[in-house]
Amino acid sequence: MAVIQDLRYGLRALIRTPSVTAVAILTLTIGIGANTAAFSVIDAVLLRPLPFADAARLMRVHERRESDYGHVSGHEFAAWRDRNGTFDGLVAYEFGGANLTGAGDPQALQTLLVSARFFDVLGMHAIMGRGFVVGEDQRGANHVAVLSHRLWQRSFGSNPAIVGAVIRLDNEPYSVVGVMPPASDLDPDLWVPMDLPQELRRVGRHSLNVIGRLKPDKTPSEARADLAVISRNLEREMPDMNTGHGVEVVPLYDDIVGDARRPVLVAFGAVAFVLLIACANVAHLLLTRAAAREREVAVRTALGATRGDLIRQFLVESLLLACAGGALGVLLAAWIVDLLPAIKAIEIPRLADTRIDLRVLGVSTFLTCLTGVLCGILPALRSTAPQLQTRLNDGGRQQSPPGVGRLASALVVSEVALALMLLIGASLLTQSLIRLVRVEPGFTARDVLVIPVALPGQRYPQPQQRIAAFEDLIGRIRALPGVRAAGATTHLPLAGADNRTAYSIVGSPPPPAGQAPVASIHEVSADYFTAMKIPLVRGRFFSANDARVALPLIRWFEQQPPPPRYDESQPLPVAVVSETMARQSWPGQDPIGRQVQILFSPPITVVGVVGDVRHRGLRLAAPAEIYLPHVQEPQWLMTLVVSIAGDPAGLAAAVREQIRSVDRDLPVAQMQPMEDVLRDSIGGQRFDAFLLGTIGVVGVALALLGIYGVMSYSVARRTREIGIRTALGARTRDVLALVLGRAMNLTALGLALGLAGSFALTRLLETLLFEITPTDVMTFTVVSMLLGAVALGAGYLPARRALRVDPSVALRPE
Repeated sequence: MAVIQDLRYGLRALIRTPSVTAVAILTLTIGIGANTAAFSVIDAVLLRPLPFADAARLMRVHERRESDYGHVSGHEFAAWRDRNGTFDGLVAYEFGGANLTGAGDPQALQTLLVSARFFDVLGMHAIMGRGFVVGEDQRGANHVAVLSHRLWQRSFGSNPAIVGAVIRLDNEPYSVVGVMPPASDLDPDLWVPMDLPQELRRVGRHSLNVIGRLKPDKTPSEARADLAVISRNLEREMPDMNTGHGVEVVPLYDDIVGDARRPVLVAFGAVAFVLLIACANVAHLLLTRAAAREREVAVRTALGATRGDLIRQFLVESLLLACAGGALGVLLAAWIVDLLPAIKAIEIPRLADTRIDLRVLGVSTFLTCLTGVLCGILPALRSTAPQLQTRLNDGGRQQSPPGVGRLASALVVSEVALALMLLIGASLLTQSLIRLVRVEPGFTARDVLVIPVALPGQRYPQPQQRIAAFEDLIGRIRALPGVRAAGATTHLPLAGADNRTAYSIVGSPPPPAGQAPVASIHEVSADYFTAMKIPLVRGRFFSANDARVALPLIRWFEQQPPPPRYDESQPLPVAVVSETMARQSWPGQDPIGRQVQILFSPPITVVGVVGDVRHRGLRLAAPAEIYLPHVQEPQWLMTLVVSIAGDPAGLAAAVREQIRSVDRDLPVAQMQPMEDVLRDSIGGQRFDAFLLGTIGVVGVALALLGIYGVMSYSVARRTREIGIRTALGARTRDVLALVLGRAMNLTALGLALGLAGSFALTRLLETLLFEITPTDVMTFTVVSMLLGAVALGAGYLPARRALRVDPSVALRPE
């Protein structure tokens, strides 16, 4: 009954002070809501286990070259799979793509080509049908498919009779054998078996990803040692192909989460700071409110209320505020969680799994209760201190309970310190983003449209067919009004794809085994450089007279080594190289006319040098690059790049029509401006800066509110003193100095503590920064000065009010 009475009384007390109640609830809503949303992300990304049976035993196996991890060659996978004694199973997979036709408009799907035991090893079970069985990863038996739950719903209307149905991928029939349950954004659109024997023959092609399930009694370190022995044996057996190739075994969870752990934890730490600032702010509001209730407390004490009764009453009121803020905070968190998938800039694995579930609600409830106690305990203890005689003194003098002013000041100091740490972190990330945006990528993205096009391999099996299709398509698009230039490339800069291969320099001593230089290899059309405005530094671009279908780089993979010999009666193949490639391979020499070899290719003559392109990211140095004419190495998948005089989006419909005119089954849904690709490549940095900046602004606003509140409270409590000073001849500047002096002292102490904390905590941002140190002195100085100036501004308004105190009114009670 006592608690019910306290609840009723607390509600009436909160309703009597609506402005204080509204500010407190809004402050807590922001703090609790942001923390609830942040925890839901942490729960999905870092805490929740992977959606696989006994996921802790799943390991990702990498090939290791020096300090770099890489994909695995087929013969390495076969050796690891057949010779190891620590895994229950090893499987390989490779990302791919396929065009789905016959189910509405043509769709470009993301596929996963997998070895037959893939689902068994990962512990994935179909909700309809089955996974793949042994033998279905062999040529002739691999035209079966397993659909993701997402694709089954989107393209097949959740048809329960889909198992056994035939779908067409790249115009080839595939029988659907199963549908997987809804899992996460890790899923592709569908799974198909790879042609495993063919993959195992591709000795020099490093394209496979490998996952293994540890035996119950084995550890990752034991597996690593086991596979290391096999790798050393391979190095002795095949020194030309495997020298310097090691192995690394890491838990699949760590491999998927990767570098996302630090930015997620930094964001959570930032919103935790906001909650602390919110708690300090609400505690100060309640402290001020409690100070105005001194006589009420004294009267209740005189009537027999114990200190425990009074403390319980104050805590009930603060918990009511926290519950209101917590309920609204959950709604705010739900809105934020729903908004996250729409923000393309966020590149965090498993983010699509984020949801407000019972675990998150439990944490939100705990935060609400903790916040209520933190906000209410200090005001409760201070306001119920035994000062009965002082509070019953009706002399009309406004005196605070002992320590109230010191507590309020301490809360403001903590708010300023926390706000400064948030602002410095946000400033560092913002400056890092600005420097990243200013990096010259090596091409011009403005007014360029990019369109991935995948030719079905079964319909275009011959190199000449692929050449003809792309040249026809490029020619049609080039003829459209408003098109300046049109080209194509196998690897669009900043889009995440690359093809790094070892090469040798003709005429130079061969490097030691395993130490050959590496370059990125791109097949491009003749006008690709013009469309992307990649500058020609020396020599020439490709021309129509260059060799056609001269390199056996694709075809030799289909056969057992040695690869087919090059027909020397054909024209010599040519290449264009980047400045970095020319500088590294022929320092101080003219690279034009020099020759290189890629794998088992014939000598390739360099005919031009172009500017460097930061292909793998603006944060990374431009790699050595070799460009080959696509007529020498025709591919199935290329990205069209179209330079347009005007808005690229305005020509999208015409480009789509030209693609359909070449092949009506080609999907063209992924058309986008190159500027979007460039912007998305730094989306993570943009989001980090925006998030921490927004959190910093909220924190500063709350801190300024706290300073304003403390100064207003101080002026109200010192009205009599100010009136006496004014009556005795104090000048305006003396009163301003009296009031602002305290604000300056509080701000200075908060800034000092904030600087110390920032020097310690900003080191956590080091991996997120670009060309700026986490302890940049200029940033620390400027941000501190700005926050100090704004904080003093917040204290100036109450100081101005102090100047308007009328001495006769202030001294009237005397």
